Amino acid sequence: MKIVRYQIDNGLVYYGELKNNSIRRILNFSFCHINYDYGEETLVSEATILAPVTPEKVIGLAYNYKDLVGEKTTYDEPLVFLKSPESIIGPNDVINVFEGEVTWAEVELVIVIGKEGKDICLENAAQHIFGYTIGNDVTMANIHGRDHHLARSKALDTFCPVGPYIETSLLVKNLSLIHEINGVLFQKGNTDNRILNDYESVALVSRFIKLKPGDIILTGTPANAMNSLINGGNRVHMEITNLGVLSNQVRFK
Repeated sequence: MKIVRYQIDNGLVYYGELKNNSIRRILNFSFCHINYDYGEETLVSEATILAPVTPEKVIGLAYNYKDLVGEKTTYDEPLVFLKSPESIIGPNDVINVFEGEVTWAEVELVIVIGKEGKDICLENAAQHIFGYTIGNDVTMANIHGRDHHLARSKALDTFCPVGPYIETSLLVKNLSLIHEINGVLFQKGNTDNRILNDYESVALVSRFIKLKPGDIILTGTPANAMNSLINGGNRVHMEITNLGVLSNQVRFK
C-alpha cells in the first residue's frame, strides 16, 4: 500500500492511499495499523503531495554501506545521529543552503516506525516497521572540524527531504538507489550493500532511543556522497526501486 500525506484546496491536510492517478482519503489514519476506513477520492493533479511524515524524531545512520567505508572482513557499528524535525520537507519543496558553505546530498532508504518500542530485539523488529520511503540526508561540511554530524552539519531546516509516499509492503532486498544532480549521476548503490539491515538498524537505534509511531530512521548512503555537492539552482533527483522519485530544488538562503 502506498500512503501519501497531501493537501487540497480547502487547506486541510489528509493521509490517503495512492492508486494510479488518484488518492483515496483515509478517515482514521494511524501508523499503528492499516485497517483503514476511506472517504472521497482526489486526483493527484488536484492535490499537493507533502512530506509523508511529521516525525518527533529523525534518526540517521552513518557509514552503513560497504562501498562507502571500503571492503573489510569485519565492520564497525554505524554511527547514530539526529536531525531536527524542522529539517523535514516534502517532494518538490526547496532545500535552503548557505552560499559558500560546502554542502552535499545523500540518497537513503528510510524506515518509518509504526509501533513504539525500546530495546527491540531482532526477532521483533519487523513488528515495529510501518513502511519505507526515500530520504535525502543533506549535510554541510564540518565547522572547523568540530561539528561533524551535529546541528550545523545535519539538522538545519530543510536538510531532510522525504517522500513521495510510504510503501507499507516493500521487499527491501536488492533495491537500487539512484542520486542525480541536474541530470548527472552521482550515486548508484544497492540496499544489499548495507552493513546493518533494517531489523538490525531498528534494534541498534532502539538501544539508545525509544522509537514512536511516525519516527524515521535514515539507513545510510552509498559511496560518493561527499562528492555530491549541491548549490543554489540545482535540481536533486533521487530514486529507489518501488519507492518512486524524490525531487527537490536547491536555493541559496
